[in-house]
Amino acid sequence: MNRPRSILAALMLLLAPLVVAAQGSSPTASNSCRKELVDIGGRRVWVGAEGTGDVTVVFEAGGGNDSSVWTQIASRIRAAGVRTFVYDRAGLGRSELGPTPYSIDDEVHALRSALTTCGIKGPVILTAHSYGGFISLLTASVDKRVAGLVLVDAVVPKATPKSEVEAILAKYRPQYDELRKQAPELAKAMIPLMEAYPATVKKLDAARIPTRLPIIDIVAENTMTDTPQTATIWRKAHAEFVAHNRFRKSVFAAGSSHKVMKDKPDIVVDAILQMIGLVGR
Repeated sequence: MNRPRSILAALMLLLAPLVVAAQGSSPTASNSCRKELVDIGGRRVWVGAEGTGDVTVVFEAGGGNDSSVWTQIASRIRAAGVRTFVYDRAGLGRSELGPTPYSIDDEVHALRSALTTCGIKGPVILTAHSYGGFISLLTASVDKRVAGLVLVDAVVPKATPKSEVEAILAKYRPQYDELRKQAPELAKAMIPLMEAYPATVKKLDAARIPTRLPIIDIVAENTMTDTPQTATIWRKAHAEFVAHNRFRKSVFAAGSSHKVMKDKPDIVVDAILQMIGLVGR
């Protein structure tokens, strides 16, 4: 593996919890938002809304990934007669960079604005991988359109203690300059995101997630962690997240890496279909 590739891979891993991952017109809410750039108030994000149905499954990618990671899963969900919505976050895929300095609140605002622009009123099921857990859980805490969550080895509250965040930043900050040289556009999006990581973690840990919101929490057997200690912290946080709440369910993805949607797509599809059944009642 060459040096630039290793740097990029390492920085992608940072964005996975505890490793510490065609220009178009601007449509109004009446447009379909089918695979195009939309204006969300001064900048544009790429969105893809497809299918029909009362329920919309919205996909949130992990750190450093764009919406293409959900292509196969989304097509299977549409085949079940459900509308899907994918998008690229600021500075990733085909979307423009977001405001500076980076804030997780801006990510939440961008998602909510994109849904509103595309006329998606709900009910919405958010399906989130890895870093996407921050955005989806915080969105669920403030947006009544969200009727259910499927977390795919995603970050949850209390999963990243301060000591872990500090260790991660100390490890990767020395590599920022090389990232700027080798992938300057990616660096513009990712370095501010990583520098905001402590504030992002605090925001989620303090969030009030509706206790009656249905959540299916998929946990990979082999999630991305640096040490057995971080793996223990990760699993404990997920166990506590679903404990003593009959609206939350844990699913163990045996044999899967952090990329559950690639290794065990049936588990992800089954969880989404279960949530559709709950929300559609």
